[in-house]
Amino acid sequence: MSILESPAARSTGAGTSEGTGKGAAARGATYAQAPSYGKAPGRRHFALRRFHSLMGLVFGAYVTVHLLVNFTGFWPKAYQQNVDHIHALSPMLPLIELTAIFIPLLVHMLYGIYITWAGVKFNTTKYAYGGNVRYALQRWTAVILLLFLAFHIGTLHKWGLGGINDIAAKLHHNDPKYVVPFPDYPLFDAQNLAYQSTAGALKYGWGMDHPVANGVIAGFYLLGIWSAVFHWANGLWTSAIAWGLTITASAQRRWGHVCLGFGIILLIIGTGAWAAFAVMGKPSLPESATHTLDYQTSEDVNAGATTGPGTPIIPGDEQRVPSPATR
Repeated sequence: MSILESPAARSTGAGTSEGTGKGAAARGATYAQAPSYGKAPGRRHFALRRFHSLMGLVFGAYVTVHLLVNFTGFWPKAYQQNVDHIHALSPMLPLIELTAIFIPLLVHMLYGIYITWAGVKFNTTKYAYGGNVRYALQRWTAVILLLFLAFHIGTLHKWGLGGINDIAAKLHHNDPKYVVPFPDYPLFDAQNLAYQSTAGALKYGWGMDHPVANGVIAGFYLLGIWSAVFHWANGLWTSAIAWGLTITASAQRRWGHVCLGFGIILLIIGTGAWAAFAVMGKPSLPESATHTLDYQTSEDVNAGATTGPGTPIIPGDEQRVPSPATR
């Protein structure tokens, strides 16, 4: 396995002739020169690079859990129960999401952009070594992943387009006559319809009358998952260099084998999670198949209940609202 010399590896001398005391030529040019900075990233780069790595590890751990939960989509009710366990963390859930997902993602993203715009030069055309190819792929998968996360969070998460709806509704004092900007979002419905709404988002995200656009969305989801898996597995390997845990070439090679195995396993899980909804998903599955929480119907509300209306996801289902005991 050829070894990539990342900016962090250069700081420790790992994978270079200076770090091992042997020239690359003596080893048959096994190790290629890594991409270099067009300008110095600054004295604080040593600490910031490790903080950037730490935030990536936190977000990567979340990606692993997220894909494992979604893999249970092959069993709709089990998936619904897993979603229930997550939402049972409320009212602490927003804080957990902020500290374990969004802040690490934002920090990792911003410093990753800085590293790229600081003048990183790819040398894949001159040195076609596996390490340099992985270095370039790490950057390209980051771009794909950012676009994917913007779409994924924007359409499914309550802090995406659904959050804009909430703000707009509050600005209009929750006027029942006011139509929010994105009435069909978020697409995800955690209460009893987690499976159906997720399958609907992947199979009919653009509406049932646009099969080509829906196919593009499903394909983009698969590309996003593959990009996340590669970026996480390869980043897990380089993070060990950044933290000085794998300084020698042999240590990097052994850890590389571990990360490769981890990446393959997670790739299978991620692809399976995608197939569970995009290929085998049944958006019209009866709610009784995934029912785990009690709720009140719109007729109950009209009869005098005090809770607000819910959001129907599957066409034909009556409007639903959570009962006071399950909100």
